[in-house]
Amino acid sequence: MRKFAIATLALLIVVGLLFWWNRKPTRQPLHATFHHACPELAGFICTDNPLEQIYPNQNACRLIHQIPEELRNLPYAIYPTDWDYDTLRFDFNKRFNKFPHAILAPRTNEELIQTVKLLRKHQVDFSIRGGGHSYETASLSPGYTIDLKEFDTIKLNIEQEEVYVGAGCRLGTVLEALGKVDYTIPTGTCQSVGTMGLALGGGIGLLLRQFGLTCDSIKKIALLTADCQIIEVDETHHPDLFWALRGAGNGSYGVVIGMTFKMYHVPHVTYFRMEWDWDSQIIPHIFEIWEDWCQNLPTSITPQLRMWHLNGKPHIAIIGLHIGAEEEQNWEAKFKQLAPRVSMHKGRFIDMAKYWTGVTSSPFCKAKSKILTQPLSAELIQKITHLFQNFDKGHYMYFEFGAFGGNLSRTDTAFYPRNALGWWYLASYWNDQENDSVALNTLREFYEDISDLTSPHSYANTVDYDLGANYLNAYYGNHVDRLIQIKNQYDPENVFHWQQSIPLSR
Repeated sequence: MRKFAIATLALLIVVGLLFWWNRKPTRQPLHATFHHACPELAGFICTDNPLEQIYPNQNACRLIHQIPEELRNLPYAIYPTDWDYDTLRFDFNKRFNKFPHAILAPRTNEELIQTVKLLRKHQVDFSIRGGGHSYETASLSPGYTIDLKEFDTIKLNIEQEEVYVGAGCRLGTVLEALGKVDYTIPTGTCQSVGTMGLALGGGIGLLLRQFGLTCDSIKKIALLTADCQIIEVDETHHPDLFWALRGAGNGSYGVVIGMTFKMYHVPHVTYFRMEWDWDSQIIPHIFEIWEDWCQNLPTSITPQLRMWHLNGKPHIAIIGLHIGAEEEQNWEAKFKQLAPRVSMHKGRFIDMAKYWTGVTSSPFCKAKSKILTQPLSAELIQKITHLFQNFDKGHYMYFEFGAFGGNLSRTDTAFYPRNALGWWYLASYWNDQENDSVALNTLREFYEDISDLTSPHSYANTVDYDLGANYLNAYYGNHVDRLIQIKNQYDPENVFHWQQSIPLSR
């Protein structure tokens, strides 16, 4: 009996393995037969589902038919017939439903060069994707998407206090690697963001007043240019391009393969939080004190004022990060009179980074921003308060005011608003796509209402297609002409372009 049981078990294991092997996803070569599902595409196969012979995947057939011969059967491409295509064609924001002809994910510099050469040769549109965290469709294309996810190398050099980061690395992975040795780079606060995209557009975060933006810590950049050469860009080599890439580099001058950053030893930090019950009478006082408080803070502290609407209620809090092991006490002199609920969390930087970014967002979103060049007027504060107090739209709304100052103004890059007081970020998140119009209209109507009460400038990394033709001035201010000049020097045929890239002329 025991031998029979063992034999039966062995047979079940073998059958299970065979079943798994037959079901595991495999790429179907595009030169296989495809007569039944799409007769006009003899030489292709779109699916192994027999039902597709009756109801063919018409969109996949159309897309494949349009792919030039040289771009078919690339070993590092994901085509519309591949099992993971419908997952990989989406970005962070699921509001956009694009169908690229192929997602090209080269694994080496040679394959990346081949990819760009082929895309140029056939004059097809393409986008470049590092992390895919754009709030609009900047890293998506109905043509082709170059996905850099395979360029995920991280190399630490503690002796030189620098780290090389590949173009496909997400911020959370980088922070985790650095956190093991109590180092970090100044970054944003969302761990799913692509590190390259963050740095190329600036990089605002909770170490800003001490170490500046993410782009301020870049020491050198490996870049694939429009003529398919890989060059090293730093203060000595191509200094004009080095200036442009740090703050205006997303998708305009080439494909960034990786960057070397200066990293900082930050063994201890304190994350602090002050929160109040919502009271429209106290909101103006919180804003007034916060703006005054930020002007005289030590550079070791970077604060944010946050408002959000969740579960039918508005909320307000001030959070911040203090570099060092000592407890944060700067808040008391200014805010004690307003009796906030105060909490302090001490620990390693990596632990605090995980703590403040632990919330999972909804799949659909829209974000807008403003650069703050002067204190907020009483009228503007009233409108912001009214927005949250009367908001009942069934989705999540979030408002963040971040302070600039400190050491931010010490570096010269394409990120131009270094002497501003700060910025704000306003976003909505929702779970059901049918709520798109309500969420979008709420944000757009508010921005139209306050247009005369704040600056015309915005943060380039909060990509906002609502800006229309005004995006150049909004993102880059008086740097636009210089950026265009550098564009003409390094990409005169405008190979690298998207809806808000640096153009060849105004």
